[in-house]
Amino acid sequence: MREKPFRDYLVSRGFEEAVIDQQVDAVQKIEAQLKSQVQGWSLEDLNHCTGQELVDGMIDRGENTMENLLALVRYAKVIDNRGLFVAIFQMLDGYEVMDNLYKKLGDVVGEDLRDGVFENLPLPPLGLSRYEKAQYTAEIMARMEEIFGISTTRDLLQDSLRDLPDEYYPEERSDFYKVCEGDMDRYLIFRGKKLVDLLRGYQERDELFFGQEITDDVIAFVSNDPEIGGGVREGNLIYQTKIPYNAKAYLAETDPVKKRYHYCHCPWAKESIRKERVTVSPTFCQCSAGFVKRPFEVIFGQTLQADVLESVLQGDEVCRFAIHLPEEME
Repeated sequence: MREKPFRDYLVSRGFEEAVIDQQVDAVQKIEAQLKSQVQGWSLEDLNHCTGQELVDGMIDRGENTMENLLALVRYAKVIDNRGLFVAIFQMLDGYEVMDNLYKKLGDVVGEDLRDGVFENLPLPPLGLSRYEKAQYTAEIMARMEEIFGISTTRDLLQDSLRDLPDEYYPEERSDFYKVCEGDMDRYLIFRGKKLVDLLRGYQERDELFFGQEITDDVIAFVSNDPEIGGGVREGNLIYQTKIPYNAKAYLAETDPVKKRYHYCHCPWAKESIRKERVTVSPTFCQCSAGFVKRPFEVIFGQTLQADVLESVLQGDEVCRFAIHLPEEME
């Protein structure tokens, strides 16, 4: 294990000594377990696929804790093992979705109906593979639409199943009210430029932006589509198109199915795009609409409506949404 660089990185991130010791100990134990299974291997030898196999073993042994996976993804960053980093990052991305759905259904429709949806489907463990996540989501959505219907299921998902506290958007209100003086069109342009600048920063530092490599082509693609960068307003609607999850692969791909796969952000559904035996209802994309509208809800301090206009899960080329602004913004 490359302990000193790992400790230095954790210190630079402001972690306390006790946490640093815990993270180092976690990585040492994970690597020792790996060496006991494959002689001579270290975490530097793993890739995306073997990273999943590593975590599958941790699940079997009950070692798939949040602390262990965070230690693993941080260590992968320090040793610049991008295959392992992306594998673990994707496990942590949206990990809370099904737990939040379970809680929300209990709160909104009651425990009896909630238990009917989740019958014989215990909440999935942290680190579950994306294919198994898609299988799980397909069954949950089929049950929800059978019990509640598509319209009510969409309503249950409309505010997203992600943890999105106001603290995740510390600059939205000041950018809108102070920098852009409450001018929505000006704000959307500013927001788009801010994203492009952010992407350029990741490119210059040769770092992954939420698990994806940023290239000149990716920056040009985002820069040339104002709906991706910040959004485009028409009346009281803001039209927004998501940046592909792996834009570099998306731009290089010609096969339409693979292209949609590279576009999809949802770790709970994307494998269904390329697995014919698994079908996740596109109604699930309402969760993504809830994610997209969240910054604007922070700005205005109220719940807003967002519609799914297009989604790769239902066969479209992009994921595109319409966010309804408050009436006074017309």
